[in-house]
Amino acid sequence: MRNSLLLQEVRGVMTRFDPLTEEIVSERTEDGLTYAELAETLSAHGLDISKAVHDPTRKIFHTYYADYEHGLYADLILNRQYIHDTGQRALHALAQQGGICHELAERDWASYYTKSVPLPMLIWDFQQRYQDIPKETVFPIWHRIYKRIDYANDMWQPEILAYVSRYAPPGPLPPADTDGLITIYRGMGERSMPPERAISWSSHPGNALWFAIHSGRGTHIAVARIRPELIVAYFPTFSEENEVLVLPGSITDYRYEDMIPALPETVLPLLAPTLLEFQYYGRQAKALGYPEEGLFKIYGVKHILHVLLLTLIYYHHSGDPLTQADRNILIYFSLMHDIGRTNDDQDDAHGERSVAAIHKKGLRLRGMVLTRKQYRIVELLITHHSHDDNVGAAAVMAEPGLTRREKEHTIHLYHICKDMDGLDRVRFNGLDYRMLRTEYGRRLPLIAGCLLEEDLLGALEIESP
Repeated sequence: MRNSLLLQEVRGVMTRFDPLTEEIVSERTEDGLTYAELAETLSAHGLDISKAVHDPTRKIFHTYYADYEHGLYADLILNRQYIHDTGQRALHALAQQGGICHELAERDWASYYTKSVPLPMLIWDFQQRYQDIPKETVFPIWHRIYKRIDYANDMWQPEILAYVSRYAPPGPLPPADTDGLITIYRGMGERSMPPERAISWSSHPGNALWFAIHSGRGTHIAVARIRPELIVAYFPTFSEENEVLVLPGSITDYRYEDMIPALPETVLPLLAPTLLEFQYYGRQAKALGYPEEGLFKIYGVKHILHVLLLTLIYYHHSGDPLTQADRNILIYFSLMHDIGRTNDDQDDAHGERSVAAIHKKGLRLRGMVLTRKQYRIVELLITHHSHDDNVGAAAVMAEPGLTRREKEHTIHLYHICKDMDGLDRVRFNGLDYRMLRTEYGRRLPLIAGCLLEEDLLGALEIESP
């Protein structure tokens, strides 16, 4: 899984701005750099070490030269070789500014916050300077800063957000429900602000899910229904995450979707009973000749392995009264359903081609015995997994060799197969979890996202105990 603490530092802001001291340099240096040596180096460029600040809570990107008054900033790595070599370029660039940052002197705020202020210090600088920015541009300047930062670490001051929001330009609103309220969603990771303190939501659950998956370990999808006047701004495109901005504290009534969080204490027990089966059948999937995914290839062997693993998780943990024969059918589907796929486009016919390829090549799985009727059921599942649900269900109900009870159970297996296949759409932000058909399938989107970080191909090579 992701190292979420590292991500929070790389994509987040500082929370402390302590003066740099001899003790800090001595503790943090990697090769014996001294405070006096650093001070002399800065002084040679006309810079004052009293402007250096340090955040003791951070492991990297923790020390900066920060002359707020003149807008002069530089990363200070407490390493003698860096200070005397690579770091010289940054210090020389500050000296060349002539005492004040050019963009700040010209009040070119967009360039100043894009080029001159390091990301960890963006909030710190803006919150001291926001009233200098013209009212007609203060919101877009703030929004540009806000979009660059993934982890604000609760550093935005409420009174400043209220000031900025007053100058948000009028714009569209998300569609309202019949009672006039607007439904919004928030994806959360283990380092996210709680919903009542959050600024950013989305009008689309798929965007919220994407954010949860890519914010460290996904923990929740929050759902709220709010009055339109609580919305500060709305950005209604998928590329802008259908983002809905609100003021912290304005949302107090919300609920969490019933999803399993992608935390070690939940993921590992889910995986434990699946691993031997995953390795056994996953190695066969690899041998079937699926290509590996690449920049221009979406559906390949990793997709098959994701579907297989999700299927095994479903079988072992859903509580569905599934039989061993059901297990075999579900595994067979997961490995064979895309064997006839020839492109990554929407392709309603690739299920039929997969069945044809199975027959033509005589494909079977080692260690799995299916009856003639069970093979026919899995053929129905593969054929119609790329069709609308109603089309597939109608085909099952029209199948002459099955009793009514068998047909109803086959439709349930059909829904499981489509859900496990569909859950892997989290890879390309293509999953609307509201469309999932099974109760347990709707609990798995965060787990499906977590699996994207695992080396499933590598797991096949691990020797079983």
